[in-house]
Amino acid sequence: MSLSYNGLEFETELLAQWAAFFDLAGWDWDRGIVAVENWKPDYKVCFPCGHSECSGSHTLFVSVLPVENIDEVEGHPALEHIYEIKDESGCWLANAGALFGNTPDVTRWEMAHGSGGGVDTVKIWVEDANQLWIKARSLVLKKS
Repeated sequence: MSLSYNGLEFETELLAQWAAFFDLAGWDWDRGIVAVENWKPDYKVCFPCGHSECSGSHTLFVSVLPVENIDEVEGHPALEHIYEIKDESGCWLANAGALFGNTPDVTRWEMAHGSGGGVDTVKIWVEDANQLWIKARSLVLKKS
């Protein structure tokens, strides 16, 4: 069985559903991400930020895992990349690494924001995350 969203094929339903969610939430996303040290993210996402001390948006490298609790994957490389990700030459790539699980309730990253920062989740950044998640699921097509 293959899975598609918006004419694109995905390895898993969860990856396809997150792609649909990103579109519904107004987040830009890309799947063509290079490896960062010992970690190959599934997505690069960029979402708007209206905070006066931010550059207008934040960028995350995201790993999607079929988990119900982020604590199940403690020590995952995505969570080791906090506050910024740079390549080997020191060029900035993203604000942080993130883990996204089975729903918007199962997400975590740590990044700078405004004059501070800390742990963030999808539900902090997307007001109607659960409703968008349900709609995103309906947009994923399963083909035999």
